[in-house]
Amino acid sequence: MLGRVISIANSKGGVGKTTTTVSLAEAFAAEGFKTLVVDLDSQANASLLIYGEDGDERLYQAINDYTNVSDYLRENFLGECFAHMNKFIVPNASDVSYMGKRLDLSLVPATPGLRRAERELIYILTEQGYSMTAIEGRVGLRLRQDMADLRKQFDIVICDCPPGISAMTEATLSASDLIIVPTIPDFMSTLGLDLFTGDIIQSLKKRGLSSVPVVLATKYDNSPHQQAVLHAMREGASDPDIEYDMFETVVPNSADFAANPVELGANPTLAQKWQGEALTTINMLYQEVQARLAAQTTSEAA
Repeated sequence: MLGRVISIANSKGGVGKTTTTVSLAEAFAAEGFKTLVVDLDSQANASLLIYGEDGDERLYQAINDYTNVSDYLRENFLGECFAHMNKFIVPNASDVSYMGKRLDLSLVPATPGLRRAERELIYILTEQGYSMTAIEGRVGLRLRQDMADLRKQFDIVICDCPPGISAMTEATLSASDLIIVPTIPDFMSTLGLDLFTGDIIQSLKKRGLSSVPVVLATKYDNSPHQQAVLHAMREGASDPDIEYDMFETVVPNSADFAANPVELGANPTLAQKWQGEALTTINMLYQEVQARLAAQTTSEAA
């Protein structure tokens, strides 16, 4: 069976995308799935959180070795030859163990130069006469080809998308089997949700996107305001005219999710990295995601 591609995305920042990406990837890896994280955010927080205690040093090494998303873009669109994403994978990237075994978790790291690489790509291809539509099409085709190959090598590919929507993010979303949209149930965050599930998803559907995004409520503090907003979000998800679904899992606003790789030290266990409420919540989310992917597989086989 081919692997599955999951994208974690929202046009708004600070909603918990990276924490969702890394915790979910580690949950899949702990269950024996061969897992890959593709970090598309120039802040590289997912890369640092996966690398662990030696994150800065290992990220610097990825820059020197040209094994990162920035160099993937440059080689494929600004160079004279194509380079498959395989070339940029760092195997066994995680320092976390579960039941005495190191997680089978690989990584295509981001670097702070990613945003610059994307700007270079757009500038140079525009100078060569490409329209933005043509650039998006070219990036999308290449990324879909690579994702198709990665599905053959990994059980699960999880992409951590940056805030906002770039050509690369749109291409990643259109190649995904499941789009998870972490959203804080408050007024400002739901404005971003309306934008993301409205115009952006409608645009992607015209390019072949078949999956409906699934919203994950994050940083929930159980205040009256958030209770009301969460209730409204769930009511919205039940409306057939609304372009999103929702997980039952709600991620609490808990210090247990604030994993600091340096404070954890070398080679922590999964339970040491995600303690208390965090581990319980991650397991609940994993079960829901797994159920959705299994339902997709059953539907495709029918």
